[in-house]
Amino acid sequence: MALVVRAFPVDDRVRVDSFVREMHDRASEAREFYTSFGVRRETWFYQHHPRGAGSVVIGVTDVEDPLEPKAEQYAEASDSFATWFKAHVYALSGVDPDTAPLGPPTEIVHDSSGGTLPTDGTLVVRAYPLQDRGGLQGFIGELREKRSETRGFYERHAAEEAWFLQNTDDGDIVIAVLATNDPERAARTYAESKDPFDLWFKQRVIELSGIDPNRTPLGPPSEQIFDFIA
Repeated sequence: MALVVRAFPVDDRVRVDSFVREMHDRASEAREFYTSFGVRRETWFYQHHPRGAGSVVIGVTDVEDPLEPKAEQYAEASDSFATWFKAHVYALSGVDPDTAPLGPPTEIVHDSSGGTLPTDGTLVVRAYPLQDRGGLQGFIGELREKRSETRGFYERHAAEEAWFLQNTDDGDIVIAVLATNDPERAARTYAESKDPFDLWFKQRVIELSGIDPNRTPLGPPSEQIFDFIA
């Protein structure tokens, strides 16, 4: 599995929704398009940019390894559906799939699952503003040092999570991809937890992003707007 997570800048929700409707209207072509590139699932989330005045569409794509040949194949695709799809991506975001087929670059910085994040269930995807890149690296280092406590944290809340760091024109953001069978339970147990590790974890989130997990345990609100499953 290769997990590709990117935030695309957008400034027109109406056009985004129109694109999504067309994707549903052309569902059979979309299925052929995705499966031709080995995509097992692709989900889009709409969110107001956590550091700017605009919005982003966050794409989460689960694609077969190896990734690079699939990206090159997509960049070179010139059939009618691929051309139509890429033209919409470029018009909505300014990102050209012919030159940047994987979208704006991101770096995976944390994965509680060790590379096996389950993407066949419910995904909660949120972009957090990052106030201190060095602080993030320090936090990740602490999580690695506290490996058994970190493992217990994710088991306690019945979730797995991966974080992706992305630089945008408005500053750094961290995109968190949470996989859980019960988002409401995970949010409740996390927000209410008084476990010492959980309290420490939540305080680090506040310090790094300004987002208080005690009030919004799942992070800044986002809306799932599209979901393809092979």
